[in-house]
Amino acid sequence: MKKVFLLVILISTCCLMHIKAQRNEVGISIGRANIIGDIGKTDYIEIFPMDRYRIPISLGVLYRYNLDNRQSLRLNLIYNRVYFDDEKASEDYRFKRKISGSNTIFETSVLFEYYFFDINDIKYSGSSPYIFAGVGGYGFYDRKYTINHTRAKNYDGSYRDPLNFQDFVTEENYKKSMKFDFNIPFGVGYKFKIKYDWLLSLEIGARYTFQDNLDYSSIKNKNITINIDPQLNNISTVDPKLKDEINRRNAKIIGKHQTGNTYKSNDWYLIWGINLTYTFGRPPCYCY
Repeated sequence: MKKVFLLVILISTCCLMHIKAQRNEVGISIGRANIIGDIGKTDYIEIFPMDRYRIPISLGVLYRYNLDNRQSLRLNLIYNRVYFDDEKASEDYRFKRKISGSNTIFETSVLFEYYFFDINDIKYSGSSPYIFAGVGGYGFYDRKYTINHTRAKNYDGSYRDPLNFQDFVTEENYKKSMKFDFNIPFGVGYKFKIKYDWLLSLEIGARYTFQDNLDYSSIKNKNITINIDPQLNNISTVDPKLKDEINRRNAKIIGKHQTGNTYKSNDWYLIWGINLTYTFGRPPCYCY
């Protein structure tokens, strides 16, 4: 009896291990990503690149755990490179503004997928539309700006006092730093099974974020530092026109980076492309 009991335990353990292994899929994703924000085009899906030098891309790896024939959990790790340019926008005010840039977004997300037809069971081929939603975390580059006002230089390199209220140099610099936050991913897709073990998915998904600065359009005042040459600052205290010109240049630069929240909403980014996955043997076993 003891030997029979041990045999049953051994067989059950092996079956459970086999079932667990058969639930898994691993694969890659490739596609395009674009921002829906306050800079650049407002198209939800950008099909064509801006030019041959600025090609948005989305690359990732994924792991899928099939709960049953129609339900799955998925883990994504995705690298996104996005571009935005006012000159490509159809809105006249954006086109005249002519602000452009790029950003990199790193994402990890956990998704629940629901398929409308059986797709995770044993069969040579098949297909099904599906929907997905979940929660994600992402990192993107934020900027801290520095505005420097200095006296102009003579030909010998020495500094000189302003000849008039506009005779000084203004420079703008920035440093990038990674910022992290959460997002809400959701979307739709269509999945094809190819020869038992290979699956191909066509997918489009949106990411709602809690940020309005993926396109650097909502820089906070605390991230802007203004430096004024001491001698220039002293002169501005007795020259109102010089002081007004410094303030005017500050306002112009700051305004350029605080154009966000035009419609009182946060930024979105969208990913569309294909997923190619390989599944381990048979799908899960069901007992009734």
